[in-house]
Amino acid sequence: MRLKLLLLVTPLFGLFLESSAQDTAELFIRVVDEKTKQPISYATVRFGDTRQGIIANEKGDFRLPLTFKLQNRTVIISSIGFQTHTVSVGDLNENIINTIYLKTKIEELDAVLISGTRRKSKRNESKTERLSVEEIIRNAIREIPTNYPYQPHSAIAYYRDYQVVNDNYYNLNEGIVEIFDSGFNTNKLVYKDNHTALYSYDLNTEFYQDTLLLYSVYGKSKKLAGDNSAKLGIETLNELEILNIHNPIRNFDKNTFSSVHVFKDDFIKNHDFKISRITYVENEPLYEIEFITNEESKIRYFGVGKIYISKLNYAIHKLEYRVFDVGRDFQRVNLTTHLKNEVSLKGKETLFEVTIEYKSIGSKMYLNYMTFNNRFLLKEPNPFKLEEMSFNSNDKRFYLTFNKPLDESSIKRKRNFKLYYKKKKLVIKDVELIEENKLRVDVVSWSAGEEVNIRNVSGDQFSCKLSRIKDILGGTINKPFRLTGYQFREFFTQEIFEDKTIESNLIYVDKTLPLSLSKLNEPSFDIAKYWMNSPLKTTNN
Repeated sequence: MRLKLLLLVTPLFGLFLESSAQDTAELFIRVVDEKTKQPISYATVRFGDTRQGIIANEKGDFRLPLTFKLQNRTVIISSIGFQTHTVSVGDLNENIINTIYLKTKIEELDAVLISGTRRKSKRNESKTERLSVEEIIRNAIREIPTNYPYQPHSAIAYYRDYQVVNDNYYNLNEGIVEIFDSGFNTNKLVYKDNHTALYSYDLNTEFYQDTLLLYSVYGKSKKLAGDNSAKLGIETLNELEILNIHNPIRNFDKNTFSSVHVFKDDFIKNHDFKISRITYVENEPLYEIEFITNEESKIRYFGVGKIYISKLNYAIHKLEYRVFDVGRDFQRVNLTTHLKNEVSLKGKETLFEVTIEYKSIGSKMYLNYMTFNNRFLLKEPNPFKLEEMSFNSNDKRFYLTFNKPLDESSIKRKRNFKLYYKKKKLVIKDVELIEENKLRVDVVSWSAGEEVNIRNVSGDQFSCKLSRIKDILGGTINKPFRLTGYQFREFFTQEIFEDKTIESNLIYVDKTLPLSLSKLNEPSFDIAKYWMNSPLKTTNN
């Protein structure tokens, strides 16, 4: 730390950047459960009678261009477990977040069906309704070749990757991409005609940027646990390909991630299941099946989730999978204790989370959206510290400059600050944040009551002791800091093209390199039809 006497205060600029207000040329909408008033994650938004649309984000938010209001277009909002709702965009308001409420549509079963059991038959009940949970899932796996495309197709989508630390977005990269898929009978990663073309892709500078997060997360080390007991076994620097690899439905005959492993062979034997209700999507009934990793696959990391399977043709519409680090509780967690909430997973750290949804177009199921996030742990190489303490002889105030932006809530207690003149403690009147990494401190008497000619004062006569002050990432002053955050990759389909093959005139992404190093293509279509549904500024709006 440097000590200085100053006549003027010189501003310093930090590493983190934040944006101006939201673009008013857009409408902002949030989809909410009418009963619970909670946001509905990843609702599907279709534009009128077209096949084009967007997906709401995890907080139920999405954007529409203002032209939709001027044209009085309609959007159709649907989500598994809710009634489909049509909205006239002309009725929406500008400059606010418009809330759309969806009503639930579910049927509770008379009896809960758990792994290894079969419901007793009732009069007029079909054979399908008497299936065990495992039989339902086994049928769904067997019908994958029938329900999903084995022919070439493509999808234009909004893709983004970013990190979340303390409910703030960092290093948000986003763009419009087109994926070409030769079909479920080909290897998604290595087959010669399975590729991605970029039409736009850039860093969104309206959000926080941090080089420590950027270079560490995108490096070869994908460490998820402090004891190195869990990590991503992937060295590719292409986050979109990492997302693709973690899709156990598309890669049903390939190894994907722990406990699921090879979906068609290992999913059933590694999990216990429970079905208690039927839910709907656009009037199609779906089995809603809960699951948890079973005794045979027991380790300190536990996977829980839901899988939604059509009662009509066994198509898998959605898979949610979340892995927790349960620590010492691992011996007590099983299907029964989890469902009875005897061992709560709330408060347990999420190791990684995958959510995948497919939608029906014609006779086949196509990817609607996919999101995958994993925890990362980083040792801060540059811990939070005071860089400079200065005393301004003009206004008789002290100025403290730090190496990182401050958490303003941590500076409210004056007892966290102790300032001294010739080792005599000064009485602090007020502490004020004047820049993101700079404080101004007012004291009752800068000289501790002594009659002193300020011209005879030197900087080394002042000192300070600071405690419990934090930076914006949660690091405490002068203490080693291990940063915990989450790396997200998200793919939201906006339009599907059936029977579309790879195009020879496009430049395709190198699957081993970051997307930022890939060349962009000049679109041969009106790219204004597709847009980036950028999130709002923080994750807790």
